[in-house]
Amino acid sequence: MPKAPYFGKIKLLWCISCNVPILGDRCERCNGSLVHIPIAPPGDVRPAFKCDVQLIRKTIDSQFGEHLGDHVIPENKIILLNKTSYIDRMDEIIFDGKIMGYVRFSPLNMKWEFVPKLPIARLLWKFHCKKWVKIDNIAAQAIIDGKNLLAPGILDCDEEILEGDHVIIVNEQDEVVAVGTAKIKGKDMKKREKGLAVKVREAEPPVQDEVLPGGQTWRDVIDANMKFLEEQESKALTFIKNVVKSVNKPVTVAFSGGKDSLATLLLVLKALGPKIKILFIDTGIEFPETVKYALKFLQQLGLENRLLVKHVNKDVFWRVVEKFGPPGRDYRICCKTNKLGPTTRLIRENFPNGCLTFIGQRKYESERRSKEPKIWRNPWVPGQIGASPIHDWTALQTWLYIFKTRIPYNPLYEIGFFRIGCWVCPALKLAEIENIKKTHPSLWEKWEEELEKWRKTYGFPREWVTYGFWRWRRLSKSQKELAKALGLTCVISETRSVPEILEYTLIYEGETCSVNATESIIKAALNTRIDLERISNFLSILGEAKTSKELGIVNLMGKDFTCRIFQTGRFVIRAKDDKEIPRKIVEKVFKTIVRAIYCVGCGICVSKCPNGAINIINGKAVIDKALCTHCEKCLGECPVLL
Repeated sequence: MPKAPYFGKIKLLWCISCNVPILGDRCERCNGSLVHIPIAPPGDVRPAFKCDVQLIRKTIDSQFGEHLGDHVIPENKIILLNKTSYIDRMDEIIFDGKIMGYVRFSPLNMKWEFVPKLPIARLLWKFHCKKWVKIDNIAAQAIIDGKNLLAPGILDCDEEILEGDHVIIVNEQDEVVAVGTAKIKGKDMKKREKGLAVKVREAEPPVQDEVLPGGQTWRDVIDANMKFLEEQESKALTFIKNVVKSVNKPVTVAFSGGKDSLATLLLVLKALGPKIKILFIDTGIEFPETVKYALKFLQQLGLENRLLVKHVNKDVFWRVVEKFGPPGRDYRICCKTNKLGPTTRLIRENFPNGCLTFIGQRKYESERRSKEPKIWRNPWVPGQIGASPIHDWTALQTWLYIFKTRIPYNPLYEIGFFRIGCWVCPALKLAEIENIKKTHPSLWEKWEEELEKWRKTYGFPREWVTYGFWRWRRLSKSQKELAKALGLTCVISETRSVPEILEYTLIYEGETCSVNATESIIKAALNTRIDLERISNFLSILGEAKTSKELGIVNLMGKDFTCRIFQTGRFVIRAKDDKEIPRKIVEKVFKTIVRAIYCVGCGICVSKCPNGAINIINGKAVIDKALCTHCEKCLGECPVLL
């Protein structure tokens, strides 16, 4: 599984007196004693919403007994979640100044699991939970010293324990001393005289935990962190003002409807006032709630006249999938066609000389983003300079800033979504997919129908859809391991190819002599007939292209070559006596034809043209031959060629 980025010592403190998390160095409410919580990297803690708490309780009930979740997960305390490394989604559960356990979604079982740590194990045992193992004191000392639990040390246990269950281990005095994973069934634990019974995950001598009082609210957390929040806001406001002065371009804010873009918008408005432009890209595959929230929220703020919207045709994504197959984490063609391309076009239409865009991008979100600077240029969105004033903020800091303003946020966060984006994104976790199936069944049914078509095309089993293997073009190491654990290595290829939409075959390669020089010549053939008008228009990028409908050919005159392309798909290239030139030209001509035929109208090439010679007409890029200077700057910037 991928490792989480590490940014050095992770700081999360907890005020014992106020029973709230502290992001700075002191509690602003009481200045009382603080404890350090050793959370896992990268340390991007966030609030547990009501839906998160309900999920944890339900999961505890299913494993350890009905209604136990209500007893051990408090209603009136501040609870944090911290994303940690796992093959799917897993969060540390934090309250009362301790990491109480983990909640994770198991791809093997396709269900949520609760993994207890000792503090919550002691609470569960207090309320007579299931999944317990009682051991003698000699065995108890052995596991405290770092050993696993062997069968001879077991005095009694819950006979309903199954192999793989998370269990709580108690000594002869009914004191919790360890938690671990059962390696055999409960019935066998009583019978066996030797062998490993429980792999111990955590063990320590018996202690009496202090249960901290409840009654805290998020307002209390804000008050306890007020100075820290004000200092961080001040730094962000200074950053925004300094960037505006140094860049000296029209100012925009990218608003997606998520928490990070919301916090960024609020900061920019406070720093610069309402005289900015707000960019919103409706990708065509946004959650309906996101589009509704974004437009309504900006209207409530009186910013609707500052809004620049690009509505992507809902058919674009489906056309892309029809031609190229499902997107993948290693093949994010949809991001180029449905987000970056439309963003490029929106900027070019409104800011021909480019703009500065403040973006809610945080280093904690991914390994890639952790390495990016606070100010950058995106090669896929030319004309835009990006800057993030919340680059170093954690999710908790972002949420506290939003809670502090009392501004409404996207309602999707209240129904189990911890990040907001396209509903069909290949970056989705299986846990998120299961949530979408519950909250937006009609959307996911439509996507599964499309996946089913491709599954049959590839010849894969149903598990390719069920376990989300479609999210990779080339399976990652962890996904290969999952496929192996599921017994699918023989039926799911490690690599699924993008459909061979177009290819060519070399027919002849040689030389020919003319009066003045020797020319290299290459003859090749495409595997399809071509639309002469469409091909001729796009080939004008490479030189002067003329069409003869009567003869069924396109004649292309380039700087160092000539090319004759026949309607049948055959083409002939002649160039100077340099064997490498014709070979390079073949690839260039071929890729240009591919772009012409399979263009999805994303618009990325539009902004690459310095002369404004490319426009999107009827959903496809069209070259204005009168304006094109054959500079070829638009070559290579096409997601079709990924």
